[in-house]
Amino acid sequence: MTLLSRDAERTQLDGALAACMRGDTGIVLVEGAVGCGKSALLRHCADAAHRHGAATLRAAYPDCATDLTTAVGAVPERTPVVVCLDDIDQADAASLGRLTAWVRTTSHTARVGGLLLVLTAADAPSRDAGLDTELLKHPAYTRIRVGLLDRPATAALVHQHTGAPAARAVADGLHRISGGNPLLLRALLSEPGHVPEPGGPFSRAVLTCLERCGAAAPRLARALAALGDSATTERIASVLRMTPTEAARTLTALRATGLALGDRLRHAATAAAVLDGMDPTEREELHRRVARVLHASRAEAAVIADSLRACGGIDDSDESGDSGSPGTDWVVPVLREAAQQAMAVDEPERAAACLQLAHASCATDANEHARGEIMLQLAALTWRLSPAAAEQHLEEPLAALRAGRLGAATAGHLARLLVAQGRIEEGAEALSRTTGTDALRELFALPPGGSHPTPPGGAHLSACAALWTHPGHQDDAKDAERFLDGAPAVQGTHEALAQAVRTLIHTDQPRRAAEWCRRLQEQAARRRAPGLRAMYGTLHAEALLRLGDLAGAEREASTAIRAVAGRGGHFRSAPVAVLVMALTDMGRYDEAARHLEPLVPERTLATVHALPLLRARGQYFLATHRAEAALGEYLDLGRLARRWDLDRPRQYPWRTDAAEALLRLGRHQEATALIAEQLALPDATGARLRGVALRLRAATEMPRERTRLLTRAVAELRGSGDRLELARALADLGRGFQTLGEGTRAGSVVRRAWGLAADCGAAPLCEKILPGQDPGAPGSARGTVGVDKTGRLSESERKVAALASAGYTNREIAAELFISTSTVEQHLTRIYRKLHISRRRDLPLDLEFDPCESAPLRS
Repeated sequence: MTLLSRDAERTQLDGALAACMRGDTGIVLVEGAVGCGKSALLRHCADAAHRHGAATLRAAYPDCATDLTTAVGAVPERTPVVVCLDDIDQADAASLGRLTAWVRTTSHTARVGGLLLVLTAADAPSRDAGLDTELLKHPAYTRIRVGLLDRPATAALVHQHTGAPAARAVADGLHRISGGNPLLLRALLSEPGHVPEPGGPFSRAVLTCLERCGAAAPRLARALAALGDSATTERIASVLRMTPTEAARTLTALRATGLALGDRLRHAATAAAVLDGMDPTEREELHRRVARVLHASRAEAAVIADSLRACGGIDDSDESGDSGSPGTDWVVPVLREAAQQAMAVDEPERAAACLQLAHASCATDANEHARGEIMLQLAALTWRLSPAAAEQHLEEPLAALRAGRLGAATAGHLARLLVAQGRIEEGAEALSRTTGTDALRELFALPPGGSHPTPPGGAHLSACAALWTHPGHQDDAKDAERFLDGAPAVQGTHEALAQAVRTLIHTDQPRRAAEWCRRLQEQAARRRAPGLRAMYGTLHAEALLRLGDLAGAEREASTAIRAVAGRGGHFRSAPVAVLVMALTDMGRYDEAARHLEPLVPERTLATVHALPLLRARGQYFLATHRAEAALGEYLDLGRLARRWDLDRPRQYPWRTDAAEALLRLGRHQEATALIAEQLALPDATGARLRGVALRLRAATEMPRERTRLLTRAVAELRGSGDRLELARALADLGRGFQTLGEGTRAGSVVRRAWGLAADCGAAPLCEKILPGQDPGAPGSARGTVGVDKTGRLSESERKVAALASAGYTNREIAAELFISTSTVEQHLTRIYRKLHISRRRDLPLDLEFDPCESAPLRS
């Protein structure tokens, strides 16, 4: 057998054996920590003695000490004798006494053939001192100390075990776990992938080492495992109810085995092995004692909370016989402080676990106020993990509010959380118990903005609705951008950040909203916050839907739904609504229906997330030729929006939605009235809202007025960023031109409408515009290729190209732009060259186009 890194020890043994072979008497004690190779050295000595012709006597335990004299006497006088006794530290007191007496006798006896006694003993605080003293008296006593392997020796042992040189990182990792203890290292090498598994060889080797380190070693190791990085000699002694000197002595033995490093167990796998080997009840009791000791020694709240969580908490019945026990009043405050510390380092799961245990540790009657506050903390925290769980956490404080057992400050906090979950009316109910309506704005840190008239529900309802709509003045978008640019994405600002993003979407800035959502989603992903990822993902999907990017909207909405799968609660309706609208516009009606079917509980209508869901249902019904059903959904949306002070046309244009359903039903007069009602509202501003209203109103007019209104609608929608609505308006305008006999212009506008619809992925609209044309066919979305090159055009060239693409003749372009026909032809020649095209019909379809534009160009 190869003894790695034991050259010096082997040389000493060989020297003692040589002296024995010359007729000398000697004693060698090989000592060291458990598992460090003492037995291997003993075997080396026995094998060498046998090769040299010496008589070898072996025993695992020296309980045969009484027979040693007889056994040695039976060997011929001239034959050297080597006696090998392993693990003498494991012998009972009587056997050790007899061995001590025999050693004393050998000091005065000599054999012609020589005598060598080789003993091994593990370091242990309880080892018999009498034998050690007697050994020291012997004139030929040699003490060989066996220690832990260093890193090069560890690498050599790995090489011997695996048959291949070990990479430095691998050897270092194995040394870090084993501490250089050969027994632990060999156990580790026998694990799959050299990774310790629960109950595997490494765990068993750890427990073996502890058992052989003395009676106190397993207890001390358990205390170390439970204390973790907070272990000190004083805390260990307090947990084990022993003196610091006793604790220090046993700790020294554990360091010698490689199990401990300083005042801690060397590796998490070692700690796991120690704790897993305990009875569950004893393990919980240990963690309770540790929690009390940590609290008494003023440890960090987070550290104490770990022990409290490991034992499931402490109540008044868990005094454990400790005299002067500090009671349990400290438990809940410590857990709440630990939750705050966990949130500060962005560990929401740990914070939630602390709060849940704090809630369970509160007596129902005595600490109802604390219980309510904890549930509010849990709701605020767990929304980012599980919106459904957050909703449940508010039920208890809401019941306490209605029973009159919630203070004003706590009611304000409850109002904030209810509104954040979209529960407007319940939020207003809670807000009415506070000192004023400004409380919610302060709690949400809302960006500055205008105010709305007080709704029938009162000022409290209006304050609660403010989070879910935009202030309603001309600087909304600028205020939202400034807020997004300056506010950090931290606990307490996410609701306001979401409101700012919604403001950008509803003020015709969907592209900017999408950019902000991407940034916020990345931050939420880094923080492991699925609820926040879903919230920002839903807003991202809505922004993409407003841009006419149906595939992108489907992707983001689906991702948001998956992020909160099984834990979305009422919030899940929001991403589902966007997904259904995207699928409907793409003509994937069966898929849209599957997402709508499960969402029928009445409870859903109690949150603002019902509003986009109702709109999505209406859109689906309208697309599947159920205009009456669609009308019902839109009118329900309108009733809820008015009830919650959320009747903002830019956000929920239910009147024009209902008008479209009425037009399908032939009820033109009612449709016209709703459109007029919407346009008369103070909030009825924005290019998209006006463009859609004008397009629908045009359907009720005579051909020439219809074309005029549609021309204005196209001009409005061009600046809104909504390509799908622009495609609808262009399609109607093309049909209007056709009705007026302007075939050339009609054909160009229709082709442009079809190209935009195809680019959006709106198959039903493509089919409606140009039946039978496949939007997925190569080259079918004419005009999208080469758009990036239009940046090469001058402003004059862009205007000419836009009008030419829209179907205007050279003469008509000249008249519109107040230039000569020759100048138009020159512009077109340069445009073709810059865009690498050869004819008019290859011009991009999504160039900026305003049929009303007539600003003159210079020749």
